[in-house]
Amino acid sequence: MKQFLDILKFEFLGYIKNKVFVGITLALIILAGAVLSYPRISQMIKSDQNSSGEENSSGGEIIMICDDTAADGSLTFAMEAGNSLTLTLFTQGMPDKRVELTEKSIDELKNMVESGECFAAVVITSPTDYTYIVNNVGMYDTLKYTIDEIMLSKYRLEEMNRLGLSAEESISLLSTAINSETIQMGKNQMENFFYTYVLIFALYMAILLYGQFVATSVASEKSSRAMELLVTSAKPTNLMFGKVMGSGLSGLLQLSLILGSSFVLFNFNKSYWEGNEIINSIFNMPLSILLYTVLFFVLGYFIYSFLYGAVGSMASKVEDINSSVMPITFLFIIAFFVVMFSMGSGNVDSRLMVICSYIPFTSPMAMFVRIAMGSVKSFEIVISVIILLISTIGIGYISAEIYKVGVLMYGKAPKITDIAKVVRNSK
Repeated sequence: MKQFLDILKFEFLGYIKNKVFVGITLALIILAGAVLSYPRISQMIKSDQNSSGEENSSGGEIIMICDDTAADGSLTFAMEAGNSLTLTLFTQGMPDKRVELTEKSIDELKNMVESGECFAAVVITSPTDYTYIVNNVGMYDTLKYTIDEIMLSKYRLEEMNRLGLSAEESISLLSTAINSETIQMGKNQMENFFYTYVLIFALYMAILLYGQFVATSVASEKSSRAMELLVTSAKPTNLMFGKVMGSGLSGLLQLSLILGSSFVLFNFNKSYWEGNEIINSIFNMPLSILLYTVLFFVLGYFIYSFLYGAVGSMASKVEDINSSVMPITFLFIIAFFVVMFSMGSGNVDSRLMVICSYIPFTSPMAMFVRIAMGSVKSFEIVISVIILLISTIGIGYISAEIYKVGVLMYGKAPKITDIAKVVRNSK
């Protein structure tokens, strides 16, 4: 037991004292802080600009509206004193923009948009037709859809006015609210999708990264002949389990620091993220999901790290690692894509996912996704965890045997058949 603890301590301290490990951890924490603090910083910059007079007094990007239909008298219907229907609806529909009416031509408006005098322009040519002028349409730009809704409301109000309804009657008719009550018996997949995606991706990166670290560490010891000395002074089981668990603890510490600091930073800037459903769903995930994340991270990491360690012990030099671990990496990548495809389709309880929930190499991700987004009974979770736990321990002992035999294997990179022979001979 003392051997195991000494090896675990040595490996754990080796990681946390590593400059690259510390640098990556700090870089990710700083990156999370920059992203989560961006709205606060952005608002502070805008406030400074407004106070120095660099921004227009009404704030927001300028949207120019040219209404060619105003000449026919159809816009005499007013929502507010002194304001036409067009100005009122666009101002109310885009509260974060500065809306201005204009009589400029399309060519003049194009020049204004191109020069940056205004963000965009809308030229209304008929009650149901308009031209939208903008420089670049962002990936998440919804302004066009907002204008569509405003134009539809404008058309309906004008038609109601033409048919004899008053402004109050028209507004009352259009603003009638539909009341509903949703009784949710299971999971809301849309709400759970974002934090499930983030956690699955974190699990994927951690297992690949730390598994590779274990394989590289073992191969380095073998190429320097240090492994031969280690095997003679400590049991292979203690060496393998100590290495894997030491690396796992450092990975868990790194993940905890990143997620913990992100949680603190989110709460510090929470008021600035009130309208963002994605960010709020990620940081308001249930505690049970967080505990399942730790459980499946630990077991998933261990089962793959044991495999990486075993294969690393059979590589003659560090340069052979990439080709040696490729089958294990491909297996994990296939499992990842199966899970991601099921998440994207929303069918997380498909027959394939149910089967993958009980296969040790896929269950860390498949069962976790089903817990977060699907319908899983408690006994299914227990069975999956037991199978995964037993498989992890079994693979750990087999990997230790491969580790012991791998000390004497030098030469070309091993094939899968070579590894299978070692496993049979170790029984």
